[in-house]
Amino acid sequence: MPTPNTDQFLQRFAAQVPDLRGKRICVGLSGGADSVVLLHALAALRDTFGLADLSAVHVHHGLNAAADDWQQFCRDYAQRLGVGFSAAQVQVDAGKLGIEAAARTARYAVFAEQNADFVALAHHRDDQIETFFLAALRGGGLRALSAMPEQRALTEKTVLWRPLLAFSRAEIEQYAQDNALMFVHDDSNENPAFLRNWLRGRWLPDLAARLPHYAEHLHSSIALLQEERALLEEVAAQDWQAVRCAQGLHQARWQAFSPARQRQLLHTFARQYGLGAPTAGSLHLWADWLRQAERGEWRLPRGRAVLSHGVLFAVPQDFALSWPWAGQPVQGSLHLAAQQAGLAWQGSAPQGAGCFRAARHDDELLTNIGHKNVFRLLQEKRVPAFVRPFWAVACDENGRCIAVANLRSAPELGQARLIAPDLLPYLPQAAA
Repeated sequence: MPTPNTDQFLQRFAAQVPDLRGKRICVGLSGGADSVVLLHALAALRDTFGLADLSAVHVHHGLNAAADDWQQFCRDYAQRLGVGFSAAQVQVDAGKLGIEAAARTARYAVFAEQNADFVALAHHRDDQIETFFLAALRGGGLRALSAMPEQRALTEKTVLWRPLLAFSRAEIEQYAQDNALMFVHDDSNENPAFLRNWLRGRWLPDLAARLPHYAEHLHSSIALLQEERALLEEVAAQDWQAVRCAQGLHQARWQAFSPARQRQLLHTFARQYGLGAPTAGSLHLWADWLRQAERGEWRLPRGRAVLSHGVLFAVPQDFALSWPWAGQPVQGSLHLAAQQAGLAWQGSAPQGAGCFRAARHDDELLTNIGHKNVFRLLQEKRVPAFVRPFWAVACDENGRCIAVANLRSAPELGQARLIAPDLLPYLPQAAA
């Protein structure tokens, strides 16, 4: 029988959730009090919300001797609630990230694999405040200080949702007590060697003793920061549309913005193309370089930004790996194998045997006025140097180059042209 406190909690909870009718919700279930309460509340309201499915996923990090027991506890708990359950065991490699960050990265990778409209996590107001102070102590800017948003895109199809951010740890623990909910206890959360634990266990209690209402005030401040961040991102999105091109940004258009907006655009550029987030210091240096440079490249955590003919191109670490012709030659009928290579013929396709592969420095293409070195042709057409070694060509059965993708064919092919859609963004007209 729900207690008055439980009813009040569920009413507050239900009042601030989005429209969930027909949605699939997956809860990240660690077994701790917070996630146990979140799953219990969603299970209690699943009919009210009209959910299509409610499930839970547990991530087994293998970092605690009791990890197997925690997984079994979560499985049993989900079964009692009539909720679907899955578990994933991950390898946590601390490396340069440290244990906490590496575990978080592994955990979120599992969340991104869930077949759900929303992945719900049990972060609450106290977690939010700890995140704010950690960001401030580490010199974070607006993005970091605005802490955790209630919702953000996790994948193209899944939203990461934190429905308990308006609730304190004390309120969540009271709900667990009122409903006699059992949960697991992770003793690593009490280890003051971790900065978050030190804040939670020592510094924040002292702050609360001095300023009893600091949490409410700080919660309001974080909400204001999130509003300002949303406004900044709205402006940044408009700026991005003004400078973007097929595979990068226009240098001249970028230079027309103020220094602060230039740096914001470079941050957007790196995020859009998965190049990794630059630090604040490197962002300033990158912007200084781009204001003056005519060519060259800038290294980023997961790739490069290459400046060529007034366009800053994004070159991720896995650049060109998805292009079939960039690896081993794709052999077979020139007519039939083009599709296998991710290419197409415009006009009448040649019928003979041959292959599609990446251009080589000694490739020569026959033209109406003699032979032309393919790399020289690419250079004349202002194809960026970094992409030339991956440019698609078609060769006949004797290995002779007869077509250069998107640019030119040998006279014997008549009007036939080899088209490589993946390479079109690297032609000057695509950046116009």
